[in-house]
Order: sequence, then C-alpha cells, then structure tokens
Amino acid sequence: MKILKPIFLLLAICIGFLTSCKKEVSNAGLSLFNKENDAFGSIDTFSLKVGSIYVDTVTSVNPSYLMLGSYVDPIFGKYDASFYSQIRISALNPDFGDVSKIKIDSLILGMRFSDYYGELDEQNFEVYEILQDLYTTSSYNTKSTVSVKQDNLVLPGSGKLTPKPYGYKFAAAANDTVYDNIRLKLNPVLAQRFISDSKTQPESFKTMDAFLTYFKGLQVKVNNANQQSSDGGVMSFAYPPIMTIYYSQDGVAKKFYFELNSSGVRFNHVECNYTGTDVEKLVLGQITDQKDFYAQSNHVRGTVDLSTINNIPSNSVIHYAQLILPVDFNNTNVYSLSKELYVSIPNSLTDPTLRYVASAILDTTYHGYVVDVRDHVQQVITGKRLNYSLVFSPKFFSLSAERIHFLGPNNVGAQKPKLLIKYSTF
Repeated sequence: MKILKPIFLLLAICIGFLTSCKKEVSNAGLSLFNKENDAFGSIDTFSLKVGSIYVDTVTSVNPSYLMLGSYVDPIFGKYDASFYSQIRISALNPDFGDVSKIKIDSLILGMRFSDYYGELDEQNFEVYEILQDLYTTSSYNTKSTVSVKQDNLVLPGSGKLTPKPYGYKFAAAANDTVYDNIRLKLNPVLAQRFISDSKTQPESFKTMDAFLTYFKGLQVKVNNANQQSSDGGVMSFAYPPIMTIYYSQDGVAKKFYFELNSSGVRFNHVECNYTGTDVEKLVLGQITDQKDFYAQSNHVRGTVDLSTINNIPSNSVIHYAQLILPVDFNNTNVYSLSKELYVSIPNSLTDPTLRYVASAILDTTYHGYVVDVRDHVQQVITGKRLNYSLVFSPKFFSLSAERIHFLGPNNVGAQKPKLLIKYSTF
C-alpha cells in the first residue's frame, strides 16, 4: 500500500460570492496562525450564504424572568413585552379585625428588575385584572392572551413613569423600606374589596387554590403609542413583583401584600412589529441581498450556510476551524451585545428541534462573534452529520429582548464574515 505524504492546507472560507480572492482575506484572520503554520498552506475563497428565519411562537409558561416594556429600534421596529401572572396571598385566612376602622392609604404594585435592554426612558404602564383561570397544564407561548377586565387599575395620571436604575428608596407609613425600580399606584377600591371580602366570603381566603379562583391574577403591560425610534427598553424581573395594601387601623400603620411570579402560573407575551423595516423582508420570506442578517429574541434567528465545506476531502483531519461574524456596532450604546450566542442545528431532516453545537463569543478585536466550529466541520466532512445551516440565537432567546444586526458578505465598507479552516489530508 502506498502511503501518501500529509498535505497541510490552510483554508480561509470567506462568506461571499467570489470563487477565488486571496487578496481580500483580512490580515486579522492571518494573524491567528503562526509563521510555521503559514508556511504549509494557501488561502482560498468560497461562496456561502447567510440568512434569517422567523420564529412565530416560543414557549413562555412560568419563565425565569418576567418581561415588561417596549422599544423602537430603527432597524428591527417595535418590540413590546408584557406578562400575565397569578398573584398569591401572603397569608391565608387573613384577619383584618374591625374593617370599619380601616383606612386605606394606598395600593402599590412594586417591581424590581434584574436587568434591562435598551434605555430607561419614560413608559406608560397599565395593569388589568385577569378574568380567566390560569392553568398549570396549559402550554402558554409568547402569543398567548387571556381575557381581562376593561378598567385599567393604575390610577389616572400615575401610569407614566421613568424606571429608576437603582430603585426608589421608599419609606412607607408602615416603616417599610423598599428598593423598587417601578412603583405603580393602583386603585385602592381593589384593596378595599380584598379586605371586605375576607370577612363576607372567608372561604375564598382559606386555601391558595380558593384564592386563585376568587382572584385570577394580573396583566401588566405598557402602552407607548407615541414612542420614537431608539426610545424605550425592556426590563426583566427575576424578583417577584409585590402588590401591597398600605392601611391604618385605629391610627396604627399596617400593610398586607400579595406576590406575583412565585410558584404561580405566569407567562410573557411578546409582540414585534417589523412593518417598513429591513427585517420585514425576511418575515415575509423574501430573499435577502446578503448585505445583512439578523437575530432577535423570541422572533428571529440568524443562519449561516457552510455548504462549501463539502469540497474538503472526506479523508481530512480538521485541526482548526473558526467562524468570524462581524456585527453592526452603530447602535451598541443603546442595544448592547451579549457576550455569548448559541449556535444550533436541527435534530434531523424530519425534526426541526434545535440542538446546541457551539457558542459564539463576542470578540471586539473582530467587531463581532467568533465560533469554534472544528468539531462540527469534522463531523460533516466525514459523513457523521448532515451539513445543516448553523442557526444563531441570543443565549436567552425566550427571556430577553436582545437584537443582533450581523453584517453579510455583500456589506459595503465593513469587515466580511469568514470561516478559517486548517486541515490535513492523508
């Protein structure tokens, strides 16, 4: 048997439309390899494609984070998030004593966010009482809704607020110090209803299930009809929002509270309006011009087709394969980029469920994301894996409002996406 001498090649696959263009490979890519490696190979350019896919719905039941707020992006359009949640009473069988001596001071919905995306501009908040039961067995998604009462529970003139980035340090009459980012004044008639009904229909307050049947929960949303481009943001709440009744009885300040997002049923509702934007083309299924592609939490995933790696001989060993995807940094002061994206492929031709294959790591040196795809490329060329397009998603796809504007191979005046591969053929 004749033994062939190993042939060392350095292949740089640039996502573009030229069949060979060695001079257009950036020096940044070449710096990834030392001089010894450079001496063993050459650089070629191959044609590949990028794209975006629209995701209609995402499972949203009992998320780790509740989402609230809206922003208007000049490229993506309007992103609007709200949530529905049961509320749980802080103490069963509450005894308010002589209710005739109770004076309601206020009913406050306080919320403390874990993070936010966009800007902490003024937004118009609204709260509604839910009319339908929420069930643990229901598969709520980002398009799900349930019916609510018509009246907004937020007191007139109290809904427009600018969230405080470090929270309100608020000392209530009941010596209650809180650090909420948002405090909404609700109609105290609801507080009076809770207190009165605890006396007249105590069976509704004996068990948690009974209370959840009596009061089914709240929808919390924003109504920012006049929001302008680059305004607004979306907040994420890991801490449970708290609705508190502040009252006095015989001159003594007291409080009673209810908790959202704590063991109860809840789900996020997300709407994206791409009308008149560049992203609208992909939503309608039109072919892109390869200048840009996109990803956005809950609705859009980016794709990169690496079909030209099929030209690599199947008896090759992949030593190195790195995909570099530059992004548009023009709006990163408003819409920050996460440090990591998830890279996935479908399970099979008949099962579109995505499975993780790698992570894309933000690298400002390349003004974008870098992905180690050596294992993926090796499995494709040896026939162990079909050459599916790689799918790029925000790491917290169903729990954030992140958007990424990737630059495609036909963008003008910016870095191009590329795939750098080093392999040996025996």
